[in-house]
Amino acid sequence: MRIFVLSIILVCGFPQIAAAADDITCSGKPRSEYAMSGSNSDNSLDPPPGSGATQIDVGFHLISLSDIDVIGSRFRFEGYAEFEWCDPRQAFDASTEGRSKRALFGDKALTNIDDLWIPDLKLANSVGAVTNTARRMEVSADGTVLLSGFFNSVVATRFDLRRFPFDRQSFAIAMESFTFNRDVVRLRPMADMVGYDENLYLPEWQFKSLTASTEEAGQVRDRVPFSRVIFNANVEREAGYYLVKLSVPLTLIVMLSWSVFWMGKESLGGRMRISSTAFLTIVAYQFAISGSLPKVAYLTLMDKVMIAAFILIALSALENMVAVTMSERNPGGAAKIDRRSRWVFPIAYVAIIAIVALVGGQA
Repeated sequence: MRIFVLSIILVCGFPQIAAAADDITCSGKPRSEYAMSGSNSDNSLDPPPGSGATQIDVGFHLISLSDIDVIGSRFRFEGYAEFEWCDPRQAFDASTEGRSKRALFGDKALTNIDDLWIPDLKLANSVGAVTNTARRMEVSADGTVLLSGFFNSVVATRFDLRRFPFDRQSFAIAMESFTFNRDVVRLRPMADMVGYDENLYLPEWQFKSLTASTEEAGQVRDRVPFSRVIFNANVEREAGYYLVKLSVPLTLIVMLSWSVFWMGKESLGGRMRISSTAFLTIVAYQFAISGSLPKVAYLTLMDKVMIAAFILIALSALENMVAVTMSERNPGGAAKIDRRSRWVFPIAYVAIIAIVALVGGQA
């Protein structure tokens, strides 16, 4: 008897199920199901219904980078972003409306669609106001929502200056939802919508690539982590300025300090004046460099080259005292020390620079 009753129920209900199956939205479920679930709630507050978190596809095209502030650990960028997700509650009959998409522009894009749910995406590392220069909202007949626009802002980043001035940096632009954690919203980059302007130009930097990744980040505003998508602008510093303005003059100053090895029986005062002048000149160069870098706890590659120069000049001053002191009772021995120093100091300087360049900038 029970089997007979269940059979009647299934037969009577089957036409309704079949008819609903023909009315499919972007999620693959009948629209009637979502109409019932959203009838007693505000769609602008409730995420799209369904099992699991709503998937947000994020695309980003970098247009420009500017105002790179190493001391302040920040930079400004301008870009174009696209956010795409599925909200079956926004599905409509294309044949009835005579169009397959609803499109709105500017401020109307977020205010003129009734009960439109927005994932509330923000720049996670922004340190300034985000300026939107253009905005577009498209809602397809199947419920697919596409929000796009141009925007710019100043964001914070971390600089790794261990290999300065031959360093490479990765400028991160992080996006996440301010309101909805990973259980509600999950972000992922669009594989075909991550790129940069071919004419992008950076003074002092050479742009290499733009990469995308995802992570989960804990925030004080919720116990559950938030899904985050990160676009990394990978750049390499052009070291020509520092080689011409600093490295070459520094090498010449160190070489000048070696001139004392050819001074023979010159007084200690005369030889020490040359070493002192070279030492003070390098100190001035160090202050010139430190003024354009943050006060980091580690040594940069340029710092290590400076320290090597200090040590060699200090050793040349020590050689002055030994040679002048010996010249009074052993002129031959003093001359021998000077002759050997003419080779030992240049070889030591080249070796130190090579070691610093190869391993000195590693973490």
